[in-house]
Amino acid sequence: MKHSYAAALFALSLPGLAHAGDALPTYSAITQALNTGESLAVVIDLGQCKSSIAGAEPSKTKGGKRIDAYRITPDGTLAFSDTHFSLDRNNKPIEQFIRYQIRSNGTATFSMTTLNVPGYQQVGSPVSYECGVGKGLSFFAG
Repeated sequence: MKHSYAAALFALSLPGLAHAGDALPTYSAITQALNTGESLAVVIDLGQCKSSIAGAEPSKTKGGKRIDAYRITPDGTLAFSDTHFSLDRNNKPIEQFIRYQIRSNGTATFSMTTLNVPGYQQVGSPVSYECGVGKGLSFFAG
């Protein structure tokens, strides 16, 4: 239940995407667009991803973000992240750290760690999901 709530907070805290762009269906199309300076957005549908929590029901959380900064590591992993402040269900401030890792074979990991504020102690366990390009994670240029 906690991971569903955290995922819902994540989706609600992200700005909506104003319009659809050109879909980028492969890892190479994504990295080529990034490496040539195109503006990219990622849209996530956690219902198409597998949770790291055994027996967890599929999440209905969806969200999206613009990719502001990224890096590609020597093994070909495309990595980017997001951090934002929000409120938990008790209206207590939290900060969420979200990491996206997309591998050259199209598989991807989405992970989230939540900290309380102002103490910055971890709240609960980190949550992660296994997704794929076109299977929970979609990329758009424009």
